[in-house]
Amino acid sequence: MVTEVMNGLSERQKREQEYYNQYAQSFDAKREIDMSPIHGPMKKIERRPWNSYWATYELAIDSFQPGQKLLDFGSGPGENALRFSEIGYDVEGFDISQANVEVANELFEANNRKDKGNFQVSPAEVLPYEDNTFEMIVGVDILHHVDIPKAVVECHRVLKEGGQAIFREPLEVPFLDWIRNTKLVKLFAPTEASFELHITEDERKLNSIDVEILRNTFPKMEMRRFLFLSRFDKFFRDGEDPKPSFLEKIDHLLMTYIPGVKYLGGVVIFILKK
Repeated sequence: MVTEVMNGLSERQKREQEYYNQYAQSFDAKREIDMSPIHGPMKKIERRPWNSYWATYELAIDSFQPGQKLLDFGSGPGENALRFSEIGYDVEGFDISQANVEVANELFEANNRKDKGNFQVSPAEVLPYEDNTFEMIVGVDILHHVDIPKAVVECHRVLKEGGQAIFREPLEVPFLDWIRNTKLVKLFAPTEASFELHITEDERKLNSIDVEILRNTFPKMEMRRFLFLSRFDKFFRDGEDPKPSFLEKIDHLLMTYIPGVKYLGGVVIFILKK
């Protein structure tokens, strides 16, 4: 079945597969993975509710119950899956790239977690799992790479009744993205395919139509928005900087106390309950 599915990939899927087969070559499975977004909240050392990645992990932490299975929806080279296993989940993951799957398995073995993670090659649109398998599904920057209507139906199918899926995704903000896509801004912040910037040829931000598809499949949907002023971090802040972002903190305050500002947020966490 999996072989048949992989042989029937669309041209878009083949481009994504080739990109990530090449991208995986730059990932060292023996590198140390930053666990601070997990250890901070779990050990009550630090929380960053203004950071969309930390907030995604914290949602998975808050929902955890021993013995639960989590699907890392588009697991890449496995660093997010390793963090979810640190919480305590038994992790399954899939990726369209064979190279990514190999690196993820190596990463778990290098961290003595081989019994806590299992990875398979698969597209998001046809998953190799039984119905009602997972209590938790988490996808980090994945839906904007896939056929959303098909992938969301599969997500709903493999999620258990009473379970939830969490997706962190870029979201189109019409006026701001119009400015973002002007030639002048693109000179300083390109949008073309790039390994350095981790941009594929076919990826795109989610739009209002995609949001409605998610809502129709998961009527009990919640959205939390991020990234307004912190859009400008890319111009003067190293993307690998481990310190908290001042602009993200400002965004969090603005969106908390001035509700309308949240509609300018270019990143959203979707919380989908079945």
